[in-house]
Amino acid sequence: MSAHSRSRRPSGNSGSKPSKWQRGQGSGRDISRILDPAPRIERAFDGDWLVQFMPGVNALKTYTCPECCRKIPPGTAHLVVWQENHMFGRDRAIAERRHWHSKCWQTRSKW
Repeated sequence: MSAHSRSRRPSGNSGSKPSKWQRGQGSGRDISRILDPAPRIERAFDGDWLVQFMPGVNALKTYTCPECCRKIPPGTAHLVVWQENHMFGRDRAIAERRHWHSKCWQTRSKW
């Protein structure tokens, strides 16, 4: 198959290509991805959450923090959070991950 006849399927997790969160720590744009700690598990009133630090160098898009509803601009270090035991499985949990300001995650409503 030539490079010009590749599929035009939308990129995403519907194919066999794993997301950047499934590929492991060795993949990514730069060496800081290798040096970052693996996602940690945090237990809370609403379940167990996987929390991954996103260094500013790897933050390429604008996200909206679900706690304060303010923008997280590109280049800003923040946290990526998803449920560990999502009722519809790991792929759905990863698809529903959210990007949080670190302070917002630390002080989020606990009750």
